[in-house]
Amino acid sequence: MRGAFYNLVNFINTTSINDVYANAARKILQNIYVIPGSTITDVAELCFVSTATISRLCRKLNYESFADFKMDITMNLNYFNRDTLRLQFDHQLPQRQYLHKGKEVFKAHFDNILDNLKETYESVSYEDLEFIVDKIHDANKVCFAGNFFTQSVSMQLQIELSYLGKECSGMYPLEQQILTVEGLDENDVIIVSSIAGGFMTDHPDVMRVISKSPAYKIVISQLDEFVYSDSIDMILKVGTDHHSLIGKFSITYIFEVLEALYHLKYGVKEKREL
Repeated sequence: MRGAFYNLVNFINTTSINDVYANAARKILQNIYVIPGSTITDVAELCFVSTATISRLCRKLNYESFADFKMDITMNLNYFNRDTLRLQFDHQLPQRQYLHKGKEVFKAHFDNILDNLKETYESVSYEDLEFIVDKIHDANKVCFAGNFFTQSVSMQLQIELSYLGKECSGMYPLEQQILTVEGLDENDVIIVSSIAGGFMTDHPDVMRVISKSPAYKIVISQLDEFVYSDSIDMILKVGTDHHSLIGKFSITYIFEVLEALYHLKYGVKEKREL
């Protein structure tokens, strides 16, 4: 769970370098560990801006208030170290005393990535991928749901679908995902993607709304059981049983295959004339 970090970094990277809000966001990111214990006045003084500017920045970052922003940062920091242990290596980051064995450590990491991809290739059938592509093609709308990373990964597929005239969305703010899902019907498709299942376990409120949707629901994850899994129409299990964040490679692989397969099956004959 790194939502606040993603929000800040994404805002900084897509805003003018001299923008007052971007500068405040940089200052907050540089001092992220003090935010949970700070008031809005403290943060304003830290960033050399007014409290009104901090309030507006929070809204630009898709938070209703500074209190919501502060709460998300607090949760992010609580989860950060746990996620770091799973982010690059299968179980935990190598201890410093093993630094002299760097080559062996990174070779093991490489092997873990290959194992994850190999498991995905062997367990996910071509027929399942083709089925998903057909469901997407037949749907009126396609909604992507997940945390920031998987939503970013799905973007290339969204571009392909949009180019071919398919209405699709992949909002990141959870509140917007809920609003989007609530507007779907039985002719639509929801694709939820989560590397190690964190989205499903950490956001049961979003999953509750998804589970009640009449749309066809697909989950792509290393988990095959999670909250409301009984309400999901199709679960595409990828990666290994270790549920490490190495699974991001398998999630990316699946989305790239779906994009290529959709283009091969429907892209050429439906390409619109300019």
